[in-house]
Parts: sequence; C-alpha cells; structure tokens
Amino acid sequence: MANVDGYGLDAGFAKNLSDVLAACSAKGYSFKISQGLRSPQKQAEYYCKWAKRSPADIDKAADKMVKDGAPWLASVLKSYRDTPRQAAWLTSALPGGGWHQWGEAADCYCYKAGKMVTDGSDPCYKFYADTAISMGLTAGYYFSKQDSGHLQLSPKDSAASIYTWEHIDEVMQERFGDKDMVALSEGVTDDDLLKTSKSAFGPLIAAVAKSKYFKDDPTLIATQLTPSFAYVTTGASGSLRSMAEIYNRVGGLLEAFGTNESIDPVAALAVWYVESSGRRFTQGSPILRFENHIFFDNWGMKHPKEFSEHFKFRDIPKQRHKDHEYRVNTTGPFKKSHVDSQIVEYEAFGLAKELGGVEAACLSSSWGGPQIMGFNHETLGYPSATELANAFSADERWHVLGFADFCRENNLIDDIQTMNWTNFGKIYNGDGAVYGPKIKAAYDLKSKLIKLPRVLVSGPTTSGLSTSPFLSDLNIKVDTSPGAID
Repeated sequence: MANVDGYGLDAGFAKNLSDVLAACSAKGYSFKISQGLRSPQKQAEYYCKWAKRSPADIDKAADKMVKDGAPWLASVLKSYRDTPRQAAWLTSALPGGGWHQWGEAADCYCYKAGKMVTDGSDPCYKFYADTAISMGLTAGYYFSKQDSGHLQLSPKDSAASIYTWEHIDEVMQERFGDKDMVALSEGVTDDDLLKTSKSAFGPLIAAVAKSKYFKDDPTLIATQLTPSFAYVTTGASGSLRSMAEIYNRVGGLLEAFGTNESIDPVAALAVWYVESSGRRFTQGSPILRFENHIFFDNWGMKHPKEFSEHFKFRDIPKQRHKDHEYRVNTTGPFKKSHVDSQIVEYEAFGLAKELGGVEAACLSSSWGGPQIMGFNHETLGYPSATELANAFSADERWHVLGFADFCRENNLIDDIQTMNWTNFGKIYNGDGAVYGPKIKAAYDLKSKLIKLPRVLVSGPTTSGLSTSPFLSDLNIKVDTSPGAID
C-alpha cells in the first residue's frame, strides 16, 4: 500500500486518503501517490503553461485578483505570464484557489505490472473514486472535466468558493512567501523541500471563513441534517405525512436555521413542501423543473430555428410559463411538460443540455426541494448554475442552506417571521395570490404535525460533504486522461 507521509497533507485528509489506498490495495489495485501539497508558485506555473492562455489573459486574471484583495498572489501569477506554453491543459485553479495549496488534495494513479494505467475510465479509478466518496472525500473522476487520479477533502471546486481572496492571499503569503516553486511529488520529502526554503513549513494557519453565505458557515455545515427526534408517520397521510417525512430528513438543519434567524422552522418546512410537492430526494437526481421560456432567454433567442423545432411555450407576457411542450425528435409529436413526472423533466433537461450546453440547461431549471432557479446561483454564492446543480445533487444539506441564502439575499426572512405568505409567494415564486394560500395551508398543519408521536434518532453530522456524480450521469463528454492537474 502507498505511504502518504511526506507529501505535506492535512492530517485528517491524509488519514482518509490512506484508508482509500488501503481499500484499493485490498481489492487488488495498486495506487501510488503522485503529488500532494503544491505551492502557489507551482500552481501559477501550471496555470500559465496552457497555450490557450495568453500573457494578456494572465494579466487580466491577475488584475482581478488585485481587485478582489489578493495582491501577493496576483504578483506570483504575473511572474509566470511568459512561461513556455504547452498544448495540454493542466489546471483551471488560480494560485491559492487550488486545494493542493492547502494540503487538502492529492493525485494518485493506479499501476499494473509496473506501468501507470493511463485510461481514466478504467475500473480501478472508478473503485478508487467511489471508495473515496464513501469516506467523505470528493473525487475528480466525477468532475465535468474528468481527473481520475484526483481526490480532495472539500466538495467545493476552489478555496475561493469558501474564503475571500483577501483571506486566501494572507494565508498563502504567510505560508509560502519565503519559499521557492515547489510541489511535494513522488520521491520528494519534507526534508528535500526544506532545503529550498528559508524556514520550515509550520502548521497551516486556521482558515476562518469570511463569507456572507449560510452555505459557507462552518457551524451550519457541521450541523446534523436530521432532527434529534423524528415524527412517526404511521397513520398520517397526505400533506401531513409528506411534511413529516421532509422534517425527518432535514429538520435538524431547519431547526438550526430557524434558531439563527428567529423563524419558525415549520414555516420553512411549509415552503419546502409546496415547492417540492412532497417528492423525496434522490442523490444524483434532485427534484428538477425545466422551464422552456427561460431556456429560450438563455439560448433559444440566439438559435430560434433549433429552439422552435424542439420546444414550445406561450409567448405572451406574464403567461410564458404556460403551455410548455418539447420533443426530442424533430419529426415526432410534441409532448407536454410539467405533467408531474421527473422522467419528463429530466428528458427535457437532457435535450436542452445537448442543444445548448449544461450551463444553459442548468440556468433554465429550478432545483431541489426549495425549487430555486439556476439563474439565482450567484445569490446563493455559487459561481455557476452547474455548480449549484452539483451541490443540490449531492445532498439535501445544500438545499436547506441554499433556501436560507435565497431568503436572506431577497429580504424574505421578515416575511417568514411575520408569515406574510402573499408577499413571500410573490417574491419567491412570482405569484403571491396563488402560492401564498398554498404555503399558509401547509403551515396551518403545524398543530397536527407537532401532535404526531416522535422517536429519538441519530444521523450523520456531515452528510452533505461529498460529491455525487451528477454531471457524469448526464453524459457530459470529458477528458479521461488521469494526468490532468487541478
């Protein structure tokens, strides 16, 4: 079994990685770690090497880093702007943004008969990835640009998704400011690294999140998703049973959110029930509603002929959400959308993804239990709709925190506190007259809900900290080479 010592890894991540490699070894797969900790200087070199990134592109990225509060990292990046280029892509992560710089990522590759397995789709890499996910890690095997050997501790694609650039700059300069361009790779030890440094690597500075989003709050991330006491649903039916089942899945985090914001968690539960129609969450396939008219705005407006061959909607102001139809085959009949079938919604979504790309399709869909549109991704703190979809695919924890962020960013907390459902429905769903009464009716079930018998339960406290292979399941074309660096 490969030894992970000497690669500068976070202690907790190193333990999990060692367990993954041990499980692979027991299965008969021989993995070796290739690279662990990587300095921002080395990351900058990798970032600048790609031939499709010109010096002008590097300058633009560096200028933005300065504006975002990372002048030291920007200077590191610009120092490699003229490095010799190569055709092969290496990374999309800016220096400091990659998890290798935090000691929370590693690249490991499988060897058979002494030779590295270069086919990233080989079963050995799938076993490696699935084992890692089962232990709470995130696997590059399921990235949209597949990186089969890559594992990381965080489900986020970048440290910038959690920390401000100002904070990242401070941590990176403190830790790497006096060190040369290094990466702890196979055959390189801490002692070798120290020979290039003026001082030893000390422990990583505590990373205190400076984010306004609930989804980045360490306390809420660690809060148990399920409640301490679950409702017994035997004998309950209809809306009451559905609300009890939702509470039993996410009530622990809803309670924490309610305590933080002084709101009744049953109020949030009522919204969730109305929006999801009580449907249960399936990892990898979150509840989805694909909106033809939004896809027209995001893609069809520039491709009217192709759009009209596959999609229809009522093109009248304030009625565009009606009469949605689609067809996969341009010679076949149109089928109705929104017929209470997730199969239909995912088929329409898949068609849109094929025509306009995954981001346009994700922008045009509402996601998860709280049914938040993908075009709200920035409101929830996600850099893209695809990343929002991936998070909502992984675990209902991100649905709860996304709902919380949406409500706070749209000033809806007061409406929940005062139970002004008409105004809440108007802002949240666009039609307060329709959705307000539905939410009120669901909330009015509270008196019956709290009378249901309850039992003591226990559950995982970090069930949302793994990545589900949502994008891979959507058949996105990926580079299967295991040699990519991120």
